[in-house]
Amino acid sequence: MDATKTPKITGNSNSDSKSVAPATVSSPAVVTNSNGNISVAAPGLPDLRPEGIAALTPRFELSQYHVDDPLNPPESLPQATQSQFDKGMTIYEGASRALKLTGAAMDLTKEKFTVLKKKASAVGAGIQAATEIEKVKGDYLGYLSQSEITQQKGTGYVVEQARTQVIQQTATYTQVELQEKLKQAEIKSQDAQYKTIQAQGKLNEFKNQLGEYLPQGK
Repeated sequence: MDATKTPKITGNSNSDSKSVAPATVSSPAVVTNSNGNISVAAPGLPDLRPEGIAALTPRFELSQYHVDDPLNPPESLPQATQSQFDKGMTIYEGASRALKLTGAAMDLTKEKFTVLKKKASAVGAGIQAATEIEKVKGDYLGYLSQSEITQQKGTGYVVEQARTQVIQQTATYTQVELQEKLKQAEIKSQDAQYKTIQAQGKLNEFKNQLGEYLPQGK
């Protein structure tokens, strides 16, 4: 398709139309013709249509090579001199070699893009693997942090357990100490009672000795 003949993308080209078609949003490779047809140009490739193939082929008139009598060919047949033939064949062979080399370059380019595609796939897989590894590293660090917290809590539990044991043993000793002090208090109390009774007995004995010398009622 001739780029100079490509119609510009506009809105409604028919000003007399009753309804206005919405504007077509397209990329530079997509062109909407005035008749509404959409033409798509693939990047890097010419626009080749069946109706334009004839223009790309050498000029050839079939009727010019018509022969009625094979033994008496008409002089009107298109002809080439030997020098034209040699020169033309040399040119055609050179052009054919050039096309073959161009085709080989295209094959090489195809393989290059195929390898590039595989490389992109490999790099993508590597990036995904690296991402997963980083996730696992994060999970592992989380595990290590939680493990340290667990160890700290375990150490605290051991300390508190030892503290409880000390408190329990201290309480036992305290109870024994208090019981001993209670026994000592009981002994002191009994001793005091005995002394009181003994003193009371001596007082009564002394009173009996005084007898009548003591005033009555006292």
